[in-house]
Amino acid sequence: MKKSITENGYPSLEEIKTLNGWPDEKRFKKGPVAIVECVQEIPCNPCETACPFGAINISSPITNVPRVDYDKCIGCGKCLAACPGLAIFMIDKSKEEGYVTFPYEYYPLPEKGDTIEALSRAGEFVCMAEVTRVNAAKINNKTALVTVKVPLDKTDEVRTIKRINFDSTGEFQSYIKKESLPDDLIVCRCEEITAGEIRKAIHKYKAESITEIKRRVRAGMGLCQGKSCGKIVARILMEETGKKSNEVLSATDRPPVRPVTFGELAEGGKNE
Repeated sequence: MKKSITENGYPSLEEIKTLNGWPDEKRFKKGPVAIVECVQEIPCNPCETACPFGAINISSPITNVPRVDYDKCIGCGKCLAACPGLAIFMIDKSKEEGYVTFPYEYYPLPEKGDTIEALSRAGEFVCMAEVTRVNAAKINNKTALVTVKVPLDKTDEVRTIKRINFDSTGEFQSYIKKESLPDDLIVCRCEEITAGEIRKAIHKYKAESITEIKRRVRAGMGLCQGKSCGKIVARILMEETGKKSNEVLSATDRPPVRPVTFGELAEGGKNE
């Protein structure tokens, strides 16, 4: 089996331990600790600046992968909501059962006491889990932090939960169909474009495709190039225009697919 994020679409445990580090069992027994699972070199450091104890280090260049100083980490969880890639988790192995806290940006939110399917990094079923806390504080900027209780031996696997109202056919049920995203909800996190701005592009500026929305309000022009927001933009477009999914054209990808420095471009022309 391949063990690379570029081959699987998600990082393997071996990759994470090698690139980001991993607490030893002695640290796990002390209490909650942040687990960073960001293995790609991208220009991003909100986790480093969010930590009040200096426990996360990226330093220079900004494309370094983050590493955690587990002696400094107290498990406060401030880095979880700050991470744009939702790639930081909190693990607590200090009790008889394990607890996993993860960022969650889907509606509706689960409620404390719910029993729900816990999923792996690959989105595969791991075990049933009990929701013990849902932190949707305003300071988290609409990124809720959900804590679930799972068997101790599952804490290294569980990283999210199955989305509520999502059935086996792959269709969302009534909640999604009836409720629209609030206008102040940030859809494109790279460019900080809200759902309201996307609706304005559709109705005021007559955008009829994802590419036209991109040109009018920059949704999808950020570092991720629409990988995070593209489906939500498409959903809003369908809601506002009545188009079906097969009628909504995807955005046009533009190279490079990741930032390239002038130095890298000049490197290839040295001999000339």
